[in-house]
Amino acid sequence: MGEKFRKVCVLAGMHIIALLSIGCALPCFSFFLIQFKEQFQVGSGLIGTANSLCIGFTNIIAPVATIMNRRYGYRLTILAGATSCSVGLILSSYVTEVWQIFFTHSLLTGGGVCITFQTMVFFVGMNLKKSNNIGNGVLFSALGLGMLVIPLLCSLFDYWFGWKAAIRIIGAISLHSVVISVLIFRRSFNPYMEQFDALPQKDDDEDKEKYDDEENDDARTPMSIATVADDDTNGEASPCDENGKPENNDDKKEKEVAKQPSKKFRCLLPMFRSSLLVFKDYPNLLVLSVSLCFICVGSSGFIVHMIASVKYRGVTDFESAVIFGVFGVGNLLGRLTNAIPLYFKLISETNLFILSLFVVSICMSLFGLCQTFPAMLFVASMTGLFCGMYVPQIPSIARLIVPKEKFDHAYGICIVPSGVTAIFGGYIAGAIYDSSGTYTLSFFFAAGNYIIVVAMLIVSKLVTRWKSKSTGSRRLRVPTNDEEDAPVTAV
Repeated sequence: MGEKFRKVCVLAGMHIIALLSIGCALPCFSFFLIQFKEQFQVGSGLIGTANSLCIGFTNIIAPVATIMNRRYGYRLTILAGATSCSVGLILSSYVTEVWQIFFTHSLLTGGGVCITFQTMVFFVGMNLKKSNNIGNGVLFSALGLGMLVIPLLCSLFDYWFGWKAAIRIIGAISLHSVVISVLIFRRSFNPYMEQFDALPQKDDDEDKEKYDDEENDDARTPMSIATVADDDTNGEASPCDENGKPENNDDKKEKEVAKQPSKKFRCLLPMFRSSLLVFKDYPNLLVLSVSLCFICVGSSGFIVHMIASVKYRGVTDFESAVIFGVFGVGNLLGRLTNAIPLYFKLISETNLFILSLFVVSICMSLFGLCQTFPAMLFVASMTGLFCGMYVPQIPSIARLIVPKEKFDHAYGICIVPSGVTAIFGGYIAGAIYDSSGTYTLSFFFAAGNYIIVVAMLIVSKLVTRWKSKSTGSRRLRVPTNDEEDAPVTAV
């Protein structure tokens, strides 16, 4: 009972942290997109790129979150990310030039969102095996709840205090994620050590010394061992240098040490190498990564310009907030209920993923054609519902493809290319509007990316099934029965 209660506390805390970070940052900027556009007198493509960069950085620097987790643990990593997200959001209200918004919102806010959110995704993937789908649903539902609440708050704060003050207030609210992260993750621990900080405090120093000794032993290369062996030559003649002079042992040690790479590079290079080689070992992960590239182009273009499109169709600010809020309600319900058909084994993760993408593509196309407020509400709710259904499946599918010990590498490197392509989604959708004068073609473009992914996944699944029949083997890894939920030691 105590173990389950701790898991519930951690999931609830991470949901609130995600709500105050990614749930505040993305809807807030999207709501004030037109205000930024009018202030800087630029096109929709350029100002939309700033928000697309923020979405892109959410995936691009995921390996940085992996490295920070390995070095500093969950607590300090989330603290750094939450602080960067809040500060970037507040500074965005003080910008006077268009290039400054790319630094404050795209880099600071986007980087902070990535470090905070991806760290919690790693935590769920590595600590909650049996309840992985439920954990991802609870965590990812924070963005849907943010889409419901934040636009309404922005509308009210804009009416009372002005749009720049509204951004500052939202940034101040987001800053509370720092406090909650301290309460949830009480001590900073390295999640990849064999002994967590759940040990008694008196044993922490001994475990740290033991870990440091093992790290130093592993860091000894054959070159350094050979150097030590040369010190024990018991009076044998020292080797000569190029000029024929006897070489001092101290000089030899300095040369050997100089040839060795620094400790940081010895740690980082194998990490990046193993991350890249995971695509070779697990080809289905490469298919998932390419699919996410197209998905992020379509989703970023739609989300960035969704509120602006309905405002240009004659909808008031409050009504546009309601539309985005309904989209958030559907997104929230989709993220919370996506585990139900999986729990009863009505459909597999992959099939639910494909089905949701297909429905989203249809809804996005219809949203660009809607002209009445009720029609926009209905289509926005359906779009949000099925967007919420497919998003939590991404880490779950990656977890099925790779083993647990490689999940952080695999998931981190899998979403990096999609972060790069997400940068172009907001720009392309805005550029299409600037050239055509309507968002209908922009949303057709967004829906087309989803259609490409659906076709790609169906073909990949058919090829995998054909190979499995011909070779008698399966591509996807089947979890073993001895894999249990890892103990939650954060609280």
